[in-house]
Amino acid sequence: MTTRDESGRYTLQINLCAGDAAYAELTVPALVRAHPDAAERLAVVDCCRPQRTRIFDPERRLPTAAFAPRLAHIRAIAEALRTAGWFDRVEYLEPGDARFGIWARRYARPWMRETHDYGGCAFMAYWAALDLPATRYVVHYDADLCLYQEPGFSWVAHALAAWPGVPTAVMATPRISPPGFARHAGEDAPSRHEARPAERVPAGWLNDWFSTRCLLVDRERLAPHLPLVGPARALQYRLRRLIDRGYPPGPETLLHLVLGPRGARRLNLADERAWLLHPTTKNETYLTLLPRLLAAVAAGRVPEGQRGLSDFDLPQWERWFEAEQRP
Repeated sequence: MTTRDESGRYTLQINLCAGDAAYAELTVPALVRAHPDAAERLAVVDCCRPQRTRIFDPERRLPTAAFAPRLAHIRAIAEALRTAGWFDRVEYLEPGDARFGIWARRYARPWMRETHDYGGCAFMAYWAALDLPATRYVVHYDADLCLYQEPGFSWVAHALAAWPGVPTAVMATPRISPPGFARHAGEDAPSRHEARPAERVPAGWLNDWFSTRCLLVDRERLAPHLPLVGPARALQYRLRRLIDRGYPPGPETLLHLVLGPRGARRLNLADERAWLLHPTTKNETYLTLLPRLLAAVAAGRVPEGQRGLSDFDLPQWERWFEAEQRP
C-alpha cells in the first residue's frame, strides 16, 4: 500500500456484490453525483459467495441457483455504470484471487484469506476498498446507502478542513442520521441510538466505532496500526477458526478492537448539510419506495420521526408518503 499526500485529493470507492443487484442502478449514481471532485471513482465488485460458518449456511441463504444470476446481473450493472461514466475503474474480486494473500498479510494475518466474515458479510472486499486506491484519502460507501448533501457543500472537504485539529481521527463520516431530533431531545448527537461514548469537538464528535457503511479513510494515519491482528489476537482467532466460532471477525470489529484502545477515533461530522440513511431490509416494499426515498433524501426531506435514526423506518415513510398524497 503506497499513498501520496495530494492536498485533499481522494478516491471515491463503492463496494458492490450480488445482493446489490436489485437497487445499485439507482443508488450508485446518486452517491457518485455527490462527489464531482473525486480524483478517481472506483467500484469493487465482490464475486465470491460467502463461505460456510457455524451460523451462516450459503446453501440455505444464497443457493447457487439464486446467487449465479444475481452475480451476473451485478457484473452487467457494474460494466454499464462504467460505460456510462459513473466509474473510472471496476475491480472484480474472484474466488481464489491472488491478491487475497497480500491483503490478508497487510490488514490481518497471512492465513486470514476468507472472503467473508462469520456472519456472511464482506471481509476481503473491505481490505480491497482500502488498498486499491492510490490516493491518501479514500471515501468508501456500501452501495445501499442514501446520502443527503446540500448543493454546493462537500462533507469530504469539510472533514479535511477539520483534519489538522483532530490528530487522533483516522476516519470520518457525515452525520449518520437526519438531524433535527435535538429539538425534542434537548441535546444534539450523531443519532438517537449511538451506543459509544463520544467526545465533542468543534467539527462534531469523536468515537471509537468505525462503521464500514461510509468512511473517509486517511490511509497514512491508518498505516501505523496495521496489521490489525497482532500475535496475541492471532492465537485467539486461530482457536476460533478451529472451533468455528466468531471467525473471521468483521472488519468493523477488528477496527474497533485495535484502533479504539490505541486512541484512534472516527470523526462524526455535526454539520447538518450532509447525512446518511441506511436500509436494514431490501424487501419488495423498500424496492418499490426506493425512487421516492431517494428523491426525498436528495431534497433533505424526511418524516419527523426518522430524524436521529440511521436506518430507514419504512412503515413511517409509507404513512408519510400516503399523507402527502391526500387532498
